[in-house]
Amino acid sequence: MKKIPTAANNGGPEDHTTQPLGSASQAARLQSVPAALSDSEPAVGASAVRRTFTFTSAVTGEKVTATCMPGCTVDHEADSNTPEHPHDIYCNIPGTAGELPLYGPLCDTGSPKDFRFLSWQIESRPFSGQPAERLPFVAIEAIDDHYIEYLDPDTLEMVIGRLQKRVESLREAHAQLVNVRTAYLNPSEVAA
Repeated sequence: MKKIPTAANNGGPEDHTTQPLGSASQAARLQSVPAALSDSEPAVGASAVRRTFTFTSAVTGEKVTATCMPGCTVDHEADSNTPEHPHDIYCNIPGTAGELPLYGPLCDTGSPKDFRFLSWQIESRPFSGQPAERLPFVAIEAIDDHYIEYLDPDTLEMVIGRLQKRVESLREAHAQLVNVRTAYLNPSEVAA
């Protein structure tokens, strides 16, 4: 099973303390938080069905039962068949993926290169050492493997607002660029 690269599983910042095997502290950390506020409120477009699966903890050697967030599309069979570190267990609902064909210094060929742009997905990590990661959150791929992660609903709304303001600013930049290029390419307006 291919893991989705994010800062949390690709060498990014994590806070997973090491506890002696079988300690009460370790057992408390392995308790997952429900992935939805209630079973009656599934994610938009997601099924209310919540799958469960059992895996063997690579930390404690014990069998642990996990419950997916509603709408999770991850096939947890591989998690069930091999010992897993609990913090590596995740749920995912893929969102839309955008592409942006770019020329120039970002592209080392003579033709445009397609970059993933403003793609998003909903994730949860039910056994994460970070409580906020246990609840579903959005990860936005700003551009090719550069993410804005762990966005709760309020923070996502703030990001959307900031993006709207930046789009307005980019529209101003576009109008100014058109005017500057027109003036630059029109030699009759060159001052002596």
